[in-house]
Amino acid sequence: MKNTRLTFITLLLLAFGLGLSAQAEIHYTQVSVSIPVGGSYNVDLNGDGVIDFTVQSKFIQAYCQSGDEFIWSLTVTPAGGNSVVTALDQAGSDYASALQYGVLVNSGQSFYPGSSLMGELFWGSCGIGTLGEWLNLPARYLGVQFRAADGTTHYAWAALSTVAYVDQHGHLQARALLTGFAYESNAGVGIAAGAR
Repeated sequence: MKNTRLTFITLLLLAFGLGLSAQAEIHYTQVSVSIPVGGSYNVDLNGDGVIDFTVQSKFIQAYCQSGDEFIWSLTVTPAGGNSVVTALDQAGSDYASALQYGVLVNSGQSFYPGSSLMGELFWGSCGIGTLGEWLNLPARYLGVQFRAADGTTHYAWAALSTVAYVDQHGHLQARALLTGFAYESNAGVGIAAGAR
C-alpha cells in the first residue's frame, strides 16, 4: 500500500513538474494598423526596440512592349537573422504563406530570411494577373521566426487582412490591415497561429 501511494505521489509530482516546464508563455499585442499604398509598418514583436520585420505596400508603373503596366505588391522583409514561413509554388518561387488559424509555427516549417512577396496584382497593356497567397484575404497569419537579443530563436505570428482590386474607373483600391501579433517567449517552442 505504501509503495502504491508513493508511486502515485511521485507520478503526480512528475506530471505536474513536466506540465509547468512545457507551458506556453505567449505574449500578444493588439494593434489596428492600416498600411496604405506606398506605406510600410515596422513590427517589433517582443518590444525590445529592435525591428523584427517590415510589411510594405508598393505601387509602381512599368512599361512593356504594348504600353503601360501597373503593379501593386505587398511584401514582408525580415530583419537580419529573422525569417518568415514560406510556401514553394509551382513556378519555384518562395512566397510568404497566408497561414490559417491554428497552424503551428515552429522548426518544422520552411522559412526564408529575405524579402518575400505576400501578394501582387498587375494590370495594364500587357495583361492582368496575380501572384502570392495574400490577395483579398481576411484574418490570415504570417508565421515568423526571430532571434532575441540573447541569440535564442523564438516563433511568432502576425494577423493581417488584405484587399486589392482595380475599380470600374481603373483605379487601384488596396489596403493591408495588421490587427495583432504574438510570440512565444520560451526559446525554440512553437506557437499556433492566432494563439494568445
